[in-house]
Amino acid sequence: MLLEIHEEENAEDTKPKKKIALAGLETDGESNCQIQDGMILSSLLVQLDEEASDQAYSNFLLALCEMCRLAERNIANTLNSSIQSAMEEDARVAESANTLFGDTINPHRKGKDGLDVEHILSKRFQLAASRVLSMYILDRGAHAAAHLCTGMPRFADARDPYAIPTRPREDVLRLFDVVKASCEDLISIVGGDLFAVAVPPFPDEIDYANVFGDRLSGGSGGGTTSGLKMDVERMFIENIQVYPHAFDELEFTRNSVISGILRVALSALVESVRSSVFSSLGLRQMKVDAVFLRYLVPHYVKDVYGTPEANACTGVCNAIDDVMLNAGQRCVDPEVIGDDEYYDAEKDEIVTPFQLVQHFLVNNDGDGNVIERISFSY
Repeated sequence: MLLEIHEEENAEDTKPKKKIALAGLETDGESNCQIQDGMILSSLLVQLDEEASDQAYSNFLLALCEMCRLAERNIANTLNSSIQSAMEEDARVAESANTLFGDTINPHRKGKDGLDVEHILSKRFQLAASRVLSMYILDRGAHAAAHLCTGMPRFADARDPYAIPTRPREDVLRLFDVVKASCEDLISIVGGDLFAVAVPPFPDEIDYANVFGDRLSGGSGGGTTSGLKMDVERMFIENIQVYPHAFDELEFTRNSVISGILRVALSALVESVRSSVFSSLGLRQMKVDAVFLRYLVPHYVKDVYGTPEANACTGVCNAIDDVMLNAGQRCVDPEVIGDDEYYDAEKDEIVTPFQLVQHFLVNNDGDGNVIERISFSY
């Protein structure tokens, strides 16, 4: 792993030295620097966050996480073995002394007392690894959110009554760029598969509701009825924890981490939607983006029943539904909330957001192989 570093001139040595300077860590040259490890780590993370590249920062977090996990498994056993060996050697010396001088020396207990019989050291390293992993989730989620929320006020309130969206936004594709890169980073640490399931063929029209859910498959009615329906649906959306608590022990799996990154990104998107006003074009664009998200999310995240990841995929999909509910309530044209048929004046035909996504995936619209770019199975 390469970290970005700076060259510093030394008055006693004309040759510049390459080092990572830690902000706020200064010594008087002769006395030893008595600084707690936590302060050193915090200063290093601050400097990496401010000056290192995104990849260097995320790689450092993963390396630090793996260091804590290795320490959790090895350090207590290694220390116990070393102490036991030393104590056994002292015991042999003591036995020799007893032979010569009687019981003047009390022998040790030959290593019967372990250093960490209650596994406190391993638990602390486990918690440290979990905290670093949560920092990685928040960092990658923040970068994904930055892409996902780009230009929200501009496209949300676009006032062209005759225009319809043609494809998912490029910013949504960049979200999956971050997710795909995170998968590749994670399997080098936690192992496992790069993805949950292969990307399936785009569903037929009769399967829209089964694949995308009722909240994205349209429905009858509009105006006040749709608004009331959205309020009722909001009551039944399961609340999910977005940001990991400092004392939560996270699951060290690709599935858990990627679902966490997506939850952070979609939570930011919800807040961005709540501060925006949507025209009919803006809401239709959000529907196209939501269909695209719901189609790709199961490729990366799955529900693993009987484990803490039982609702990993369901929670992410619920977050997408929450985005659409908030966008619908902030639309200036309530009649389009439940309307999934868009009239294309240029082609004189009616299209749906599902057809637009399918057309984009099949024809690529000049972007090359989109599925190859944003997934691992194609």
